[in-house]
Amino acid sequence: PRGCNFGPRCHHFVEGVCNAAEIPMIAVDGHEGHFSRCVRFNEIDWEALPPGAKKVNERVEPGAPVLKIEDLKKYYKVGGSEVFGSSEGRVVKANETISFIARESETVAIVGESGCGKSTLAKVLLGLETASSGTVTLGNQQIQSIGVENRSVETVSSIQMVFQNPFDTLNPSHTVGSQIIRTLEKFNVGNTVADRRQRMLELLDLVKLPRAFETRKPRQLSGGQKQRIGVARAFAGDAKVVVADEPVSALDVSVQAAVTELLMDIQRKNKTTMLFISHDLSVVRYIADRVVVMYLGYIVEQGTTDQIFSPPYHPYTEALLSAIPIADTSVIKKHIVLEGDIPSAMNPPTGCPFQTRCGYKKLVPDNLCETQVPPVKNLGDGHMSLCWLADDVLAKMEPVIKFDKEHAANEGVPDDAPQGVGPGFAGPPPQRPHGKRPKLTDE
Repeated sequence: PRGCNFGPRCHHFVEGVCNAAEIPMIAVDGHEGHFSRCVRFNEIDWEALPPGAKKVNERVEPGAPVLKIEDLKKYYKVGGSEVFGSSEGRVVKANETISFIARESETVAIVGESGCGKSTLAKVLLGLETASSGTVTLGNQQIQSIGVENRSVETVSSIQMVFQNPFDTLNPSHTVGSQIIRTLEKFNVGNTVADRRQRMLELLDLVKLPRAFETRKPRQLSGGQKQRIGVARAFAGDAKVVVADEPVSALDVSVQAAVTELLMDIQRKNKTTMLFISHDLSVVRYIADRVVVMYLGYIVEQGTTDQIFSPPYHPYTEALLSAIPIADTSVIKKHIVLEGDIPSAMNPPTGCPFQTRCGYKKLVPDNLCETQVPPVKNLGDGHMSLCWLADDVLAKMEPVIKFDKEHAANEGVPDDAPQGVGPGFAGPPPQRPHGKRPKLTDE
């Protein structure tokens, strides 16, 4: 583009100013050595909302339970090998006694390291795998033992998935429009070809893509645009539950924000329940109503976003929060380094699943952590933790991240500033959606 390269995506763009000529590097007022290639940098009020932005969108309160999971287990039998000296089969315990409820309009984040069982749980919910035991109730129907090939069209359309990699979910030989229409045909949406085409165009509108994209092939789309098509297909059948498995991790950072905002907007409009699988706790704090923390197949902690990001923590949750990168010198962060890798689900440790990496187990008497699986403890108001730690130990836990008040004062931050202004801080998270960040397109 002529003038500013960022002009087509900038909320502060002014016709005839930003595209009048090539933009030089311009000194920023009051900041020696700080330069910006923006002709309006010194005149923009950076504390004000950009044009067209909303301060806070209306929050939708969660409704009745839509998805209920009780004591779900998923085991895989692995055959032995005489070559390696084992002829007996072994069992991989991918999910162990998983229980939680997701309500209408609610976003439940499922977090944990690779290998904790998040994606296996998603496969069971989608019917790509069947449960070994336990129940999964969608609406009034139990679906844990019904594979996707045997599920009714209504059930399949009611629980859909947004996959991690948008590059592998579209057929490169077919147009965007034909692939969305194919989804509508599978879900019995529309009575005629014209009905389905009209619905396809409405879905393009829903995911904020031009209707001209109907005739484009996937190779003509950016990563963010492909993921928007994936979102359109997931919502094509008016899904009650959408499982989003790391939906933005394969995208550029600016595009991640746009796609995340899109998912939240559509969820709000449709009152959809969303299970958001992620390892990025910064995103989770921003969008989730409730958080489920998994480790080695177990749920080790679950609660509201406020509860999970404030002490008392499960020791594993505390370690995850300490790993959040924060580029802010006005905060003090507790550094917790977990030793070793996650144990194998084929040969899990006895007792607490986290005991091989936990620094707190020396505070628990009688080697309980190493010999017995902890009970699920209610820390208050539905905040659940799988841990042997005594209540007095939990009560002494401090926030993982807090303000350095002396440094903050030098930066002009008031002494009474809340401790919950960023990811990992004790205190309430920002309202979802946060609203003050300008929205970027992914074009």
